[in-house]
Amino acid sequence: VLPNGFLIIEGTKRTTINSEMQTVKVRGIARPVDLGPGNTIPSDRLAEMEVELNGKGVVGDAIRRPFILYR
Repeated sequence: VLPNGFLIIEGTKRTTINSEMQTVKVRGIARPVDLGPGNTIPSDRLAEMEVELNGKGVVGDAIRRPFILYR
């Protein structure tokens, strides 16, 4: 919690896409009034939002390169 009452929040999700394990991390500053039911907040209500995407698998490791149109 920042001195002005705003919250620094971070969420992470892991999923498999195209035989590749991907991790999406979202971080930003939110106002407490923007929090919804279930302690959720829409991503368009975050200030200074950072999105990080990491992947591990055949695409990320370049073991078996996908067809040129998929790159």
